[in-house]
Amino acid sequence: MNALAWNCRGVGNSRTVRDLTALMQSHNPKLVFLSETRQSEERIKNLRWRLGLKGCLAVGSDGNSVGIALFWDESISVTLIGMCSRLIDVTVQESPTAPPWRLTFVYGEPRVEDRKHMWELMKRIKDKSVDPWLVMGDFNEALWQFEHFSATKRGECQMEDFREMLEDCDLHDLGFSGLPWTSDNKRGSQRNVKVRLDRAVASSSWMTRFESALVKHLVSPCSDHCPILLRPYNDDPITAKPRISRYEIMWEREESLGPEIEEAWKAAGSKTCLGDITRALKDVMASLKSWSREKFGSIRKELESLRAKLEMLQSADAACSSSQMLMQEAITHEFILVLAVGPYVQQRGV
Repeated sequence: MNALAWNCRGVGNSRTVRDLTALMQSHNPKLVFLSETRQSEERIKNLRWRLGLKGCLAVGSDGNSVGIALFWDESISVTLIGMCSRLIDVTVQESPTAPPWRLTFVYGEPRVEDRKHMWELMKRIKDKSVDPWLVMGDFNEALWQFEHFSATKRGECQMEDFREMLEDCDLHDLGFSGLPWTSDNKRGSQRNVKVRLDRAVASSSWMTRFESALVKHLVSPCSDHCPILLRPYNDDPITAKPRISRYEIMWEREESLGPEIEEAWKAAGSKTCLGDITRALKDVMASLKSWSREKFGSIRKELESLRAKLEMLQSADAACSSSQMLMQEAITHEFILVLAVGPYVQQRGV
């Protein structure tokens, strides 16, 4: 039962939504938390139909709030403990017979001078449940100086406050694989500041129950934050949901689409009843899928390949040459182009 948390920096951008959909298909998370959605609660909740996750809790963007949202699959039970503009606190039960555990998704205070209020909030809510506790998201703070990749050092006091809160709440860092940072500030006056702000921490009882849990820093060119993926069961293979056959809008860019449909429809034979029509539609879709592979290839595999290349280049970023930077820009541009023409743009169910 995988969980994904991402400071997406706005879901109003269709490119971001398409990449989120691609991540969903690759990793099949049952829980998805988004921070900095920058959309109203109504618009955020409409996103659940694109993600295929029917459960949703959201705090819309309003005033000082930038918006957070939690989506979950109907196969698991999620019960709300409490929520505000900074966190969504729930109990998770993976099946009717499974023991429950607590999961809190957070979006930390971005202002250093106000960050202590976030830590005080965490301390206040720690006793609201006795279940094993996992906390995941963008804390907007590093734990140690080595997590801050910059010529300018990070304030020791602010990191000490973060460590103190985790100790008081019996929360321990779960570690990670992938890039050593999760936020890459390429804008503003403080350029090239890379820092590990996004993480998963858990209580001792949660770590005992999920001994093989893993956290992976994923890569996306659509935000300056990495999506982070939690796999509570390391030996549990990622199995994607069965894909529904859909008519892809991108097919209409190919002139041979019309003749392909006409030929497949004729080959389906006579259609004297509703059953014949249903069978014929399935045959047409099967023909179109085969035709699509020939004309467009595998968009999903291409995106995964480009994502891997981007991660490799970003991993070598510490001594990044101008040629490597150009390669990163070229791969990012190619990634965005593939998203634009891929099947995540729009789909019509058949």
